[in-house]
Amino acid sequence: MNEQAPDIQGQAPEPEEERKPVVFAVRIDPVLREQIEGLRGITEQSVNEVGVEALEGWVAQTLSDETIQQKAMSELDAEERRLQERRSAIAGILGQKATAAEASSEATSGRSSSPSSRRAKARPES
Repeated sequence: MNEQAPDIQGQAPEPEEERKPVVFAVRIDPVLREQIEGLRGITEQSVNEVGVEALEGWVAQTLSDETIQQKAMSELDAEERRLQERRSAIAGILGQKATAAEASSEATSGRSSSPSSRRAKARPES
């Protein structure tokens, strides 16, 4: 099997820094390897070219899948909620009032009071 650094075809290097290819190894069934070796000999492609072509096709197909797109957006929304909750908790610890975005997030999550008002109630008077 021809082990070369993968070519990054179709991708322009970043303006400030050229991206260097990385090795990405996979384990495959010996029968599939024999098929690949036979076909790549006919097509005169390297194992690397065959692998890059296959992975680029898989990525393109996966990215165009509407279910995958919806799942990705759902995960982004969940991560945004977790970060907003963390921001509110840290703001409460630091004694800062919630921003408008935090207040709307708390309102939609069912919280009735801000972290600063809860903290004020828990603080003993001097």
